Amino acid sequence: MITLKEGAVNKSYRIVEVKGEEKVVRRFMELGIFSGQKLYILNKSPLKKVFLVEIRGYVLSIKSTLLSGIMVE
Repeated sequence: MITLKEGAVNKSYRIVEVKGEEKVVRRFMELGIFSGQKLYILNKSPLKKVFLVEIRGYVLSIKSTLLSGIMVE
């Protein structure tokens, strides 16, 4: 298991666990980011501060500080 922040571009992952502050985890769940979902890392910014991920048919831009709480395999 790794964090999504450590994931590679152009690769698919399955979410195992979402950790962090309660309000952040709740917001991720509202966006469809929860255990069992598959996501795809489309791109990373040059300084790796923002990641573009595709999940459930839409693209999200997520700050890397929030991605350290998403465990994937």
